[in-house]
Amino acid sequence: MKYTKLLPAVAIAVMTTPLANAAEDFTSELYLPSELETLSDTSISYQRTNFKKHGTKEDFVLRETALIGFGNEAAILASVGNRFNFKYLTNEDYNNDLNLDYELGVKKNLRFSNGAIAQFGASYYTYNPRSWYGRNGEAKAKIREEHGNTRWYKELRGEAKIGYELEDGLMPYASVEVQGNVDDADRELDYTTFAGVHKLESNYAFDSGLRYEFDFGSDKTEAWYMQMSSDYFLNDTMSVGGLVDYRFAGSSDPKIDYGYSMEARFKVLF
Repeated sequence: MKYTKLLPAVAIAVMTTPLANAAEDFTSELYLPSELETLSDTSISYQRTNFKKHGTKEDFVLRETALIGFGNEAAILASVGNRFNFKYLTNEDYNNDLNLDYELGVKKNLRFSNGAIAQFGASYYTYNPRSWYGRNGEAKAKIREEHGNTRWYKELRGEAKIGYELEDGLMPYASVEVQGNVDDADRELDYTTFAGVHKLESNYAFDSGLRYEFDFGSDKTEAWYMQMSSDYFLNDTMSVGGLVDYRFAGSSDPKIDYGYSMEARFKVLF
């Protein structure tokens, strides 16, 4: 057989042969890479919210997130995202198609002898409202209304997760995240909680659970979401997957009829 025919056949066989089990389950929400290893998560997502009397809000976002392992069960988080502004799948709310945001933080895992894992994280998130919305009169008014006169929007985030590793690749877990605007005089905080199950099955991984978002500020909004995701291990260091969620209950002003999001992602451990 000629090598020109043999090599593509070998490549296809490697990519499609099921794995007995992933060497490391880097799709788990509590996974952190080992020291000097990096987990790259490239995602593209679409979010749609239908208001009962105020039309539709759409966002289309490309994001790259990296976890860089250091020390013992610790990692640096670095993320950059872009919100697009093209005619379809967005509301064209922004100034152009280059609307970047940034996040930098750290994560730390604690493992216990009974199989429990606790993870704690803190990060700093920011973007430039003037770059997003432009400098005309209407844009400046929107910036002042949503962000005051600050040059950069600045937000601090903290999170805690806990999971329990059971047999057969099953891990129930829960998380809580708190975030707040640094420049907000009222220091109002937004909360996100999640409870779900992660399941590793051969060369697949699945997650499902409920997410609850709320705040105690003047808006007093809340939302319940059903969330599901799955990943397929191409090999020991790469996976492809997706996530969907659906808002099925909640309260807000203006009132929301329904909302959902979809995400495709590609992860590489190196």
